[in-house]
Amino acid sequence: MKKKFLSILSIFLMAVVLASPVSAGPGIKLSGVQFSLGSLIATGYVSGLGRTDVTAVLDASGIPVVTCVNQGGNEAPGQNPVRVSAVGEQTLLGSDPLRKNGRSPFLTETHDPETLPGDLAGCSNSNWTGRIDFIAWTDATLSIYDITTGALQTSQAYTCTTTRFPASVTCTPVP
Repeated sequence: MKKKFLSILSIFLMAVVLASPVSAGPGIKLSGVQFSLGSLIATGYVSGLGRTDVTAVLDASGIPVVTCVNQGGNEAPGQNPVRVSAVGEQTLLGSDPLRKNGRSPFLTETHDPETLPGDLAGCSNSNWTGRIDFIAWTDATLSIYDITTGALQTSQAYTCTTTRFPASVTCTPVP
């Protein structure tokens, strides 16, 4: 009886070990990723998806250029505002006709904050409001999540350099 139990247990363990790499699939990858401004916009392709429904999430942070506005409408530049963060996401359905051979295009744009409290915007005091005029993006992370399980499928961090005049952004992958 003990031999039979050990044999069945061994077969079960071998089946689990052999099935795990196969079920993981070929791996989900990002390719052709490019960034542009509006807010921060990432475009590119996700491959290795099969028909899995996923969400592409862009999480970014940067240094805002702020104009402080008081209750009388007077304006002054903000001094040393805090770093801001913004997130955007896009759902990529497995049934989308744009998906070919498990490869799907994506376009994800952050939803930027428009104002900051005066004390965080570098204004004279908290009675002022900091209006965000521009964000110099410094960091971004693009992540792909399985919609059904919520499991992270792949993620890539980027460092970004942003110029205001002319408005442009360049983001490079962090190894």
